Amino acid sequence: MLNLTGVLVNVYKSPAFVSKDAEKDAEKPEDKDKLQILGDVGLKNGETRKDLLTVTVKNIEAYEGLEGSEISVPVGAFAPSKGSIIFFGL
Repeated sequence: MLNLTGVLVNVYKSPAFVSKDAEKDAEKPEDKDKLQILGDVGLKNGETRKDLLTVTVKNIEAYEGLEGSEISVPVGAFAPSKGSIIFFGL
């Protein structure tokens, strides 16, 4: 498990993807809870750069009202393609 630490910039719900076929169904997927965190990313030369990372979490209620504060979120990560990492809350 990894801990992602940074300044919480935004908390929001992202509308779930709904295909045209699914629009006909009565059941629609739920919106996804998202956090945007501004943090430092280490570079190969020892320098750091600021990066805005978006993390999907199970419940944003614990993070609402903390915008502008430094937080730490337990995350998992995977790389769907070279040079791209996706973080998700645990």
